[in-house]
Amino acid sequence: AERGLHDTSTTSNQVVRVIGSSTLALCHIASGAAEAYYQHGLHCWDIAAAAVIIREAGGCVIDIDCLGALDLVSRRVVAAGTREIADYLLKQLQPVNYSRDHLP
Repeated sequence: AERGLHDTSTTSNQVVRVIGSSTLALCHIASGAAEAYYQHGLHCWDIAAAAVIIREAGGCVIDIDCLGALDLVSRRVVAAGTREIADYLLKQLQPVNYSRDHLP
């Protein structure tokens, strides 16, 4: 599903695409099909492989609270094609605190 959003800080229109798979949505960043993605509540197994793919493609994957580091068990992720896009998105978000993933 796609929904157009109006960004009140500029005169441009933005499109939000929800495809139903967080891993595929994250990989769209690496391929250039999407500029950014954020999600609260993902588990480490939803993020880990896609984070490697995005970074290898030159993108940025960070935790919403960690200012640069990705904490795989925090269950919060922002991914973008560039650090500038990620930083812009971070300024728009308010963290949601989920319980951390517990690894064996």
